[in-house]
Amino acid sequence: MHIFVGSTNPVKLNAVTHAAIENWPDVSVQGFEVESGVSNQPLSDEETRKGAENRAKAVLIELQTTNHETIGIGLEGGVFEHENGELWNTVWACVVDQSGHKVCANSERFKLPDSLSSMIRSGKEMGPAMDELIGSTNIKHHQGMIGVITNRFIDRTEMYASIAKLALGLWYGKDWENEYKN
Repeated sequence: MHIFVGSTNPVKLNAVTHAAIENWPDVSVQGFEVESGVSNQPLSDEETRKGAENRAKAVLIELQTTNHETIGIGLEGGVFEHENGELWNTVWACVVDQSGHKVCANSERFKLPDSLSSMIRSGKEMGPAMDELIGSTNIKHHQGMIGVITNRFIDRTEMYASIAKLALGLWYGKDWENEYKN
């Protein structure tokens, strides 16, 4: 199995590898920088989903492969405004194969800390905002915001791996109904 990730961010590459290795021990995971087609800081659930889908499709188009054991996956983190006005985190993963079959999954939803929410509302991207808040550099390529606010109880790789595994599993099981037809 060959999985092409629509990003070169090491967190996303490691997350997809962790998500896939159990079912595909010989999996090859490669990242490619592609455009998400959305803003650097997606500000809605729909924009975040679209970014993940665009990344998955773009990586397959970029590679122009016809290998049927190749899939593209896009991972996108963003925020959305909850109905009560709070800013919440959201993560989407989309898997696309050569036939055009697409599966998307969403998870990792939680209220953002107020200090971070105000920075994002003022136009900052989450990673740089966290860097500014805690005095770090490029946190999004390491533990991520989630690693900071959970005191490393969970890091960004683990968070993204869970949603990547769900999307990969939904793609893998896409023909489940055929198994149960009489």
